[in-house]
Amino acid sequence: MTSTAILIGNAVYERENDLPFCENDLQVFTSLIEATGNFDRIISKKNANADEIRELIRENAPTDGVNSNIFFYFSGHGYNFGSELFLCGSNFDSSRPHETGISHEEITDLFRAVRPNLLVLVLDACFAGASLIKSASPIPVIQKEGLRSVIQFSSSLDNQTSLGGEKLSEFTKAFVDASMRKTEGPIYYSDIRNTIRDNFIGNESQTPFFVDQGTGRDLFVDDASKLEKFREHYRKDWMPTDGNVLEDGDEISAEGVSGVGRIRLILEKLENKAAEPDKAETLIGSIFDGVEKEVENHGFSEFFKLEKRSYNSFAEEGPKELMIRVLSKEERPDRLVTAELKKSKKNPLPFDRMAGLIASLYDEWEEHYDLELNCTLPRVQLKIELTPTYSSLQKINLILTCAPSLHHCYVFELTTVHPRTDWDHFSKQGREIVRRWYKLGWDDQTNSLIQKIVKGLDDAVTEHLSETTKQLDGG
Repeated sequence: MTSTAILIGNAVYERENDLPFCENDLQVFTSLIEATGNFDRIISKKNANADEIRELIRENAPTDGVNSNIFFYFSGHGYNFGSELFLCGSNFDSSRPHETGISHEEITDLFRAVRPNLLVLVLDACFAGASLIKSASPIPVIQKEGLRSVIQFSSSLDNQTSLGGEKLSEFTKAFVDASMRKTEGPIYYSDIRNTIRDNFIGNESQTPFFVDQGTGRDLFVDDASKLEKFREHYRKDWMPTDGNVLEDGDEISAEGVSGVGRIRLILEKLENKAAEPDKAETLIGSIFDGVEKEVENHGFSEFFKLEKRSYNSFAEEGPKELMIRVLSKEERPDRLVTAELKKSKKNPLPFDRMAGLIASLYDEWEEHYDLELNCTLPRVQLKIELTPTYSSLQKINLILTCAPSLHHCYVFELTTVHPRTDWDHFSKQGREIVRRWYKLGWDDQTNSLIQKIVKGLDDAVTEHLSETTKQLDGG
């Protein structure tokens, strides 16, 4: 019998924002799994598209009955379509989730055919808390046909986003830390689960979700001492150092400097990186002007009329939800931008008040968004509209938004396609093609970012033209 671990970390996406820490997640998790000595085969894959994920599972978990234990790990974007979770391939397109993503149901079906003694799923992605079978019951139920023992670790509930980190995602780090809590004796999956649960108590933004229909005696590693070398490397490479780290590769050593002098040194370093009105205006202007120039030089004018609008506020509604979800979780030492996501319970109906425990399981919450630019800048948002000159084409919008903070500029990119609602009017609500965000230092170069944004728009236009002409050719 063979034990197999399939580990995937998607850090680079064609249409979604990149997740650099997912590459680190994969590296650390691969080292951890290797250290357990429990797996005969370990397959570690970076930046896999959906078809590659499917083939990795089919090739390395064949239906020949030789797999006793299977461990599947994914770190990357998750997407909730209806009530179904999709793990996003590197080529993910929200308009084609079944093709460019792989659903939770499809993953479990692929493993169900293998009939392993134990299946462990660790899903570090937004909306990862999907149960293993759809059910009207609020209590998750697992369809175990073909699966003898199943354990699932999910980074968040099915209506929550997962939090990234500077080096590792919060959930992957929590899993790794929990696996190292014991220094001797066996480590069970239930040990890891219990530690993670305690570590996230009080975290309203992210609540890990667990499914456990194992025996309660399923081993992660039979002897904790096997992880000793991994523990040493982990502390050295991934734990905080004795210095004060401002940015990657920019560490202030405390050696030889103490007291007021040390504080002054740190503050001076931070001051050099901090934004000033002129510096903020220059960086944002560089991005907007660069994108405008590149778009004008593309061949869009043959099929579209180009219009540009700039705003000194967050005037466009489209990016607001993404901005709030990102900024509300970022550690910012200022409130140049207010970004808050608040929840309040909906007023229950009289029947709900009488329904007792059952009704409490169905508590519904309303989300309230508060997004406000508190500082003054001449431009923080750019909207580029491509209005078609042919009636068979749809309108394409690109909205770029810059949210300033003292040490970083957050850039949000949203590209949408809008069908006609009248002869000369288009739907206000468009279909998302690209939704990404970036985190820049105020002294960073912008050329590569500009090229990536324009390429995203160019790809959206090319794909729309291709789809439209195919439909007409087929007609």
